[in-house]
Amino acid sequence: MRKILLPLILGFGIINAQTIVTENFNSLTAGNLATDVTGTTPGQGGYYIGSGSASDYQIVTIDAAHANSLRITSGAGYSSTANTFNRFAFKGITTVATSGNNIVSGAIEFYTGPATGAGRIQVALYDSTSGIVGINYDFATKKISGMGRLTPVATGTAAFYTIGLGTATYAANTWVSVSFTYNKTTGAYSWTYPEGTYSFTNANYTLSPGLTPAEYDFISVTSTGNTVANQAAIDNFNLKFTNAATLGTQDVKHVENVGISVYPNPTSDLLNIKSEYKINAISVTDFTGRIFKVKLNGNTVDVKSLPAGTYLVNVETKEGYFTEKFIKK
Repeated sequence: MRKILLPLILGFGIINAQTIVTENFNSLTAGNLATDVTGTTPGQGGYYIGSGSASDYQIVTIDAAHANSLRITSGAGYSSTANTFNRFAFKGITTVATSGNNIVSGAIEFYTGPATGAGRIQVALYDSTSGIVGINYDFATKKISGMGRLTPVATGTAAFYTIGLGTATYAANTWVSVSFTYNKTTGAYSWTYPEGTYSFTNANYTLSPGLTPAEYDFISVTSTGNTVANQAAIDNFNLKFTNAATLGTQDVKHVENVGISVYPNPTSDLLNIKSEYKINAISVTDFTGRIFKVKLNGNTVDVKSLPAGTYLVNVETKEGYFTEKFIKK
């Protein structure tokens, strides 16, 4: 996958991303992450652990390229009530976003482990109420899924949902790089995984803007029918507050060779989208993150009504998510 390079300058200056967490575990010592499984006393690096035993949370070297990583081992079972087979390692977030940084962006590597049981390894951000955004790897299906707080229109009751991402499966004992974003202004979610990037849209659910993360959790969750101690690891977790401009420069990714081209560029009225695959959704945004409604007519988008400037056209197909910069004259 390649990155799209975009300018950072907005208005009269540069708006920089704010680092919240940079964790590769290399400053920690091999062995127990912490000793108090009640989540009361912090262990190495200020991390708390909950449930199980201290030996379920280990700083280990899985391979030389990653050096230290955090390996979490679940319990060998499942309960639909108080699931004491789950494992949690967590830490508080104290950084407050400065003006202009309205997007929470996180990236992490999962080590899938043996992947023989039922459950998943995940990273998620929480406030005092519930989960906000996250991403996980499922041991049974061997697929990547996103997580986000959504409210069904039919019930009006918000919950933390799992959202399937793509069809690819990922082998046991493999490192997989994934990331997620949450826009505090709009409530929009996106998740990037080896197949591409998915931005959530579903008319049956409303988004949850205005949420502020207070904690991040690394969790091993067991599922119905699990009978083994699921083991997986995480490494290179990076979390930051950012904005549309810096996000575009550093994090917006798409699948190579998805067979999509955008032309002419610059354009004064029409933008042609040529794709080898069926287009599922299309949108246009400016560098502040503002969304402009556009309609795809065949393979053409009418952009005559847009003010002159530089924009991003976002195209979603079954093969992935494609983003390209274009100039409206």
